[in-house]
Amino acid sequence: MKKIFLAVLVLFLATSLFSQEKSEVQIKTFFHCANGKALLEKELLKCEGVYKATANLETKVVTIQYDATKQSKESLVKAIEKIGYLTEFSDKNTKINKACNHDENEHKEHH
Repeated sequence: MKKIFLAVLVLFLATSLFSQEKSEVQIKTFFHCANGKALLEKELLKCEGVYKATANLETKVVTIQYDATKQSKESLVKAIEKIGYLTEFSDKNTKINKACNHDENEHKEHH
């Protein structure tokens, strides 16, 4: 009985691991300060399937590790815009509710 239970448990764990498609994407994001870095990292972790989000203050690149069965690059870009930042992939007409109080021109540097 114990062996059957262990076999079922191993099968379940293996199925769970293989049903996830772990991916990573790097997105240049137009944030400017440590508060923006912290906000992006915190809020992106709330997105279903996101395992890790690291924003580099120097390069402005956000590296996101996620389950590709639950998120895509496009959905993550939309999540970043919802947080209040434009990205290198944002449409030039995208309107955001800015998450910071920096000069408006700083957000337009990618257009």
